[in-house]
Amino acid sequence: MSRPLLESKGIHKSYMMGRFPLHVLCGVDMNVEAGEFVAIMGASGSGKSTLLHILGAVDAPDKGSVSFDGTEVGAQSSRWRETYRNRSVGFVFQFYHLLPELNVFENILLPRMVGISTFGWFAKGAAARADTSAIMEKVGLADRAKHRPNELSGGERQRAAIARALVNHPKLLLADEPTGNLDATTGKEILEVLEQLNREGQTIVMVTHDANIAARASRRVNLVNGKV
Repeated sequence: MSRPLLESKGIHKSYMMGRFPLHVLCGVDMNVEAGEFVAIMGASGSGKSTLLHILGAVDAPDKGSVSFDGTEVGAQSSRWRETYRNRSVGFVFQFYHLLPELNVFENILLPRMVGISTFGWFAKGAAARADTSAIMEKVGLADRAKHRPNELSGGERQRAAIARALVNHPKLLLADEPTGNLDATTGKEILEVLEQLNREGQTIVMVTHDANIAARASRRVNLVNGKV
């Protein structure tokens, strides 16, 4: 039996609310196999986004462990985790987080440039730019390369965010309420993009509070009272 791509064991996370701790996650165990499209569903405040951030090493658990492709994430150096966040995981957020001073092509290309020296970019830049153009074509943004984010619709901004998450060809895509800032029609289009990526082999973990959106995934995980 093959090991899961992503595995969490006994994840606990609390935050201080004044003088008292708020227990958000209370022992979460979850596996994600390569090629799955998993929806984590729960009410607002149930800890969905906190769990996603821990899976992506944006945050660390108080207790428990996350393993990626057989490697325990929390046991590695900070540099390893930085590389993990940049290369192995792609993040898609509800509010896009595109840089307004850059055009769409530059926003998507940016993660590819992280950690590469000027000399290294001289050698790798052409391939990175070609990859960026190909990914923009895939998500339907080929004609928006020179536009700034404020010149795009909400759906186009989320497509740009998805393209940026894919530019380093990550094994895992983490999407936090990717349709939460969109109307129903545009949200459906974004889900279709994610479904197509999954059919092509992309592993996706998506957080949502909407049962209809969660139903589009191949598997649903319910988070209730900090537990799966």
